[in-house]
Amino acid sequence: MISLLRHVDLITNSRKRGDVEAAVITAVNEMLGALRTELHKVFMPPGDVLVGLAAEIGAGESARAITYDDGFSWPEQIGSIESSPHFQICLGNDAPFQEQLPDGTTRIVVPIDNELHEPYAFLLILRSVALTAFEAEIVLGFVKLLKNCLSMLDYSETDTLTGLLNRKTFDEYLIRILANIPKQDDAASGALYLPHRRRASPATRDHWLGVMDIDRFKSINDRFGHLIGDEALILVTNLMRESFRVQDKLFRFGGEEFVALLRPAEFSHAKATFERFRAKVEAFDFPQVGRITVSIGFTRIKLGDTPSVILDSADEALYWAKDHGRNQCHAYEKLIAAGKLKQHPAPNSDAEIF
Repeated sequence: MISLLRHVDLITNSRKRGDVEAAVITAVNEMLGALRTELHKVFMPPGDVLVGLAAEIGAGESARAITYDDGFSWPEQIGSIESSPHFQICLGNDAPFQEQLPDGTTRIVVPIDNELHEPYAFLLILRSVALTAFEAEIVLGFVKLLKNCLSMLDYSETDTLTGLLNRKTFDEYLIRILANIPKQDDAASGALYLPHRRRASPATRDHWLGVMDIDRFKSINDRFGHLIGDEALILVTNLMRESFRVQDKLFRFGGEEFVALLRPAEFSHAKATFERFRAKVEAFDFPQVGRITVSIGFTRIKLGDTPSVILDSADEALYWAKDHGRNQCHAYEKLIAAGKLKQHPAPNSDAEIF
């Protein structure tokens, strides 16, 4: 009992996802006397289901949380769920799955879903014997605790109306990206497990930040009321999720302003992504409101930039789009090259970003 309470205390006192996940697999591994326990995350880009290792611990080891959510790297050994039948058979199920391996080891897979009942992860346990009914209850109890802790983190990190990440979370992501830019070559090693179509070439691994603003949104609230305005924001959010990729981070800054941090990509891919979103919004028939458009400004995130310089650059491109007809998407660097905007002074290289 004392051991159980100690693990619960460690789990509930963790404030980062990786720490929570590492604490949970540590608890499961120790309480079951397992040979090995792993947490594999589920990613669901359009038309695909990917699974990747997020945390692991072996008997007598310390848990290793794998930081994948840094805007750079994917989980280790990521691949299609079709290559892991033991995960695929659990997809959409609630009950743990057990099987005996050729070496006599028992493999247990416990599916974990999120608040929307979508696949979130799989807990994989290797031990010398199968789970008893009592042990299965212990595992499911830790899974419930994991989900509760992650729900609390979600609540603090997301916008309540749209479910997108909030401004506080944006600051953390951007600082993390800026701190890791010199390490891109090392961090890119995780991409070796991805299909070639998902990899960025070494010469073009730039992050991109885009600021997206709904055109004339105030008039929507004035004409139709705030409830219809909120519905429009939710529908725009849905279109945003359809337009961007699983590694891209989407934020609501408040009102009708949204921000996207794009995973490393070449300029043409970043431009196409933002244009895809703009076109989806333009083509969508919003109930009662009818046609809505968005204006977008985006910029490359460079080594030595500060958060304020990056946001200012994207904002300038956005304002240029607004001032020149709206319903447009422009890159700050292209506007500078065309002489339509003036280059920012170079930031002080000694400036602190933390």
